Amino acid sequence: MNGPKGPDVSPDLQWLPVVSFLQLVFDMAIALDVPIGHGHIYAFDHIRPWIEVTRPEGWTNDGLARMQHVLRQREEE
Repeated sequence: MNGPKGPDVSPDLQWLPVVSFLQLVFDMAIALDVPIGHGHIYAFDHIRPWIEVTRPEGWTNDGLARMQHVLRQREEE
């Protein structure tokens, strides 16, 4: 919690050993319906960082564009 916080995270957020742990456990258990791009529900635009980290062999920008298009279509269904 020392690093830069996301734009939707309170600047007052701080770690309190037992309290923060219990809050985190409770939040992870019930935070199942969050908007795309928050929590662990990644937005289609968040694919590029995963590609940079995993460096899949043979990946191209055209492949990324096709995958984003398919994922957006599925979201609209």
